[in-house]
Amino acid sequence: MTVLVIVSACSTKSEAPDDLIPQDQMVSLLVEVHVLESKIKNLSIRSADSAKVVYDHYEKLLFADFNITQDQYERSFNYYVENLDEFKDVYTTVVDTLMQREKLLKN
Repeated sequence: MTVLVIVSACSTKSEAPDDLIPQDQMVSLLVEVHVLESKIKNLSIRSADSAKVVYDHYEKLLFADFNITQDQYERSFNYYVENLDEFKDVYTTVVDTLMQREKLLKN
């Protein structure tokens, strides 16, 4: 019985929020989020609190560039996580894009 509940809970798809970030824009945004995370990590900031402050600052600028809000990002991200086929499509493209960028930087 527990397995049935878990399986049915995992298979239910959530309804898209009204302000859902489209997949192509979400891919671009997530690519930039991962690049930003990498840049902050490479700064070698010793304090995790300080690194978070720096990250939060640049994340706000990134969201402004994409003309979205933190809440919109979180609602959209949660929607994609709850809809695994779409999430897989998004992250497959994100990973492919990051790998292409890395390849270009090495050449």
